[in-house]
Amino acid sequence: MAGNDSFTKILLHFDGTDTSTTITDDNAGGSAHTWTANGNAQLDTGITKYGSATLLCDGTGDYVTTPDHADFTLGSGDWTVDCWFNRAGGDGALRRLAGQSDSTPTSSSTSLSIAVNASNVIIVSAGGGAALVTAVGTTAFTATGWHHLAGVRTGNVLKLFIDGVQEGGDVALVGTVNDSANAWSVGRRGEATATTWNGSLDEFRLSVGVARWTANFTPPAPYR
Repeated sequence: MAGNDSFTKILLHFDGTDTSTTITDDNAGGSAHTWTANGNAQLDTGITKYGSATLLCDGTGDYVTTPDHADFTLGSGDWTVDCWFNRAGGDGALRRLAGQSDSTPTSSSTSLSIAVNASNVIIVSAGGGAALVTAVGTTAFTATGWHHLAGVRTGNVLKLFIDGVQEGGDVALVGTVNDSANAWSVGRRGEATATTWNGSLDEFRLSVGVARWTANFTPPAPYR
């Protein structure tokens, strides 16, 4: 399936010159979203996966963010969130990779959250009202190195794939995901200031209306 298409609502290649804070959203399926770099979040040409650079965050308040938009409404249909990540440190500490929520996130104020938890595994959570629905990975990441993650809703099931292999089994996700009115951030969970990401990120994409993968797959090349 094409990587940048009508379903693509966020697409951040994180390309540019070293230390730049200009973040371009290349999505083909949504509006033009303006992303603002905060803290020391910046493009880095020294640790790259694809293209000229990646997003570098040092774990102390670094993130990029954009205001809420109708493009980000997940509803009750299929969706996919995926990216490449490279962890720099923080073994045994919760680190939020991306998401949409208010400053004191709860199950009812969160739309989507991606993190490495205290067990060093990837978790993808969607807000379903009374409780967060979470797919929990099994691979522990305690060292640097590039890996691909994908959180996929297909029907009433939430799946998590690491490097193209499903981990954690099928998790029931029934009904409508919360429609948060808060900012979408990469490097932290929405507007929550704690436990920001420490490491590098590349090719971050949110796709609404499609489950891009429902079985094991080969991680994709850049979505150009």
